[in-house]
Amino acid sequence: MKTPLQAILLLSLVASLQAQDAEPEEDTFEGTWFMKALAANKQMPETMKPKKSFPMTVTALGDGNYEVQLSFFFKNKCQEKTIEIQRTKDPKKFKTSQNMIVTMEEMSVKDHLIFYVEHQMFGMTVRIAKLMARSPEENPQALQEFKKFMKSKRLPVEYMVVPQQSKKCVS
Repeated sequence: MKTPLQAILLLSLVASLQAQDAEPEEDTFEGTWFMKALAANKQMPETMKPKKSFPMTVTALGDGNYEVQLSFFFKNKCQEKTIEIQRTKDPKKFKTSQNMIVTMEEMSVKDHLIFYVEHQMFGMTVRIAKLMARSPEENPQALQEFKKFMKSKRLPVEYMVVPQQSKKCVS
């Protein structure tokens, strides 16, 4: 009599552990990220292509949403922006207040992600993929995987930009 009961308990324990493994960790995206490469479905004007990339910080807000703090150079000035991204029903998709959909794509390369952004701009759909890493060091394997992702999303490789890494945005 004990054996079937133990088997049922063991199976339910295994099932609950598998369910826990299937849930994404809350802090998977939290921390400092470096943009290693960027590609879009449309050709970016030279003035909009990032020449330098600065670290961005992602902070968990505790309700499944995140706050993203980023810096970028625009019109010869350092700009800082904070964006809140809200989790959707899909645990890897988020929505911004500007109606952008951001998908966090995990990679096989450790400490790398792809941020895939889709939004409407001037009546056109704009799709942007960003290769993100926990450190500023180059990783050829991550770049190769990013190029495969670009191909799967029909983002032309010739539109890819690899900005210089910089620690701080200074005007």
